[in-house]
Amino acid sequence: MNLIRVVGKVVLICALSACTPNMQLRTEFVESNCLWGEVDCSKSAIEHYLEYDLGFIEFTERGNLYDRSSSQRVLSYIKRQAETEQGAAVFVFVHGWKHNADYDDSNVVQFRKFLSRAAENSVVGKRKVIGLYLGWRGAFTNLPFFKETTYWARKSVAEEVGSGGATEVFAKLHQILVAQAGLQSRDSELHKAELYKNSYVIIGHSFGGAIVLSALHDVLLNDLVASSASISDTIGSCKKINRFADALILLNPAIEANKVVLLKEAAAQCLFDDSQPPLMHILSSDGDTATRVFFPLGEYANVSSPSSPKKLKRKIKGKDIILDERQLSLTTAGNIKQFRTAYSSFDQTAKKWIMDNCSESLDKCGITDSNKQTNHFDVDEYDPLKFIKTDTAFIRNHNDAFGCYVQSFISSVVFETQYIEKGFDSSTQPKINAGCVNSSHGKFDFMQCFNSQIDDYDCAQPR
Repeated sequence: MNLIRVVGKVVLICALSACTPNMQLRTEFVESNCLWGEVDCSKSAIEHYLEYDLGFIEFTERGNLYDRSSSQRVLSYIKRQAETEQGAAVFVFVHGWKHNADYDDSNVVQFRKFLSRAAENSVVGKRKVIGLYLGWRGAFTNLPFFKETTYWARKSVAEEVGSGGATEVFAKLHQILVAQAGLQSRDSELHKAELYKNSYVIIGHSFGGAIVLSALHDVLLNDLVASSASISDTIGSCKKINRFADALILLNPAIEANKVVLLKEAAAQCLFDDSQPPLMHILSSDGDTATRVFFPLGEYANVSSPSSPKKLKRKIKGKDIILDERQLSLTTAGNIKQFRTAYSSFDQTAKKWIMDNCSESLDKCGITDSNKQTNHFDVDEYDPLKFIKTDTAFIRNHNDAFGCYVQSFISSVVFETQYIEKGFDSSTQPKINAGCVNSSHGKFDFMQCFNSQIDDYDCAQPR
């Protein structure tokens, strides 16, 4: 027994000695260019480069801002850029488990590369590219084995961050980049142009996707409910919902499907038309074993999970649906087949990417089980919530947050929203207009746009 205690203490000391610091990592402001390493930018809350800038805002384990004056300085910098004639293209990234805001963190490194590519691509036009990295203590220890044991604790912290200061940051950015432009130009002929002087993209990966969804869930739900004039179960046309951001994309989100049930049900009570831009895309890959396999195992072992899950009866668009709370708790939002809207894969024969819409064929979109087909939410063409499953060529694995195809997808989503709300000016955006608008019917074609962006990003063809 004494030996066990001694070994236990040794293991505990080893684990604690490898803990990542529970502190703010970005505490300085370096004004010089970080490109050539002439200055130390490892602790700077804003990194300046030739093509882009990268800001950092960090949260405590309770979800509060570490330093309000620091975060305000970062947001003020973004506001100044947004108010310039050229405007700003702001990409917000929220990282997941086993990551933080450290200078050499792999997510930070990947995000820098993404911003550099975005600055080169036509998605931003003349806008100043600014990345905003929302950091939290997703990495608790550097020891290989003990990393895996931090799942439950880090999931809890992610939920704290999502219900805390992240909502405030997103809301302030919306005010700076979206709402304020609309207020200033509402009565002018330049209204639509002013609305898109700036661009606002939110990306959440893994537990970062959980943070984004937790932070914006009530905002999205309020808009979905308000879009319908009826409080009954009668399906009817719904008012257009203004975008919160140009793109809201959750990549392999590590969050249970139960967290999106209210959003899914609210959207299912509406019939939208082609004036409705997408509100949220959830992408999850066949290659993501972390959320597809290990997430359910983690939830099985979660002793704090609510007991006595129920099977809830719903009638959606005249169709009887059963919501199984147990299944919704053990399956992530991106892996629940009941909510799936499309499946994207590479067509080896046609040598291009295709998107099989679940409204056209459940078999082709990966839902072959007859019971699951019967219990699947019907998909409308203009449903603003997109639950898309991808093959492993699209997103290789759980950590493939900024692969070439993901970058192309993000660009295409931004172009789609812009086209729906503003249209393309062929004189100023001929390349985008030619690549994204189907010449036969003159409408935006998402997969044509996506394949066009793949060419622009020079992505290697899947084998």
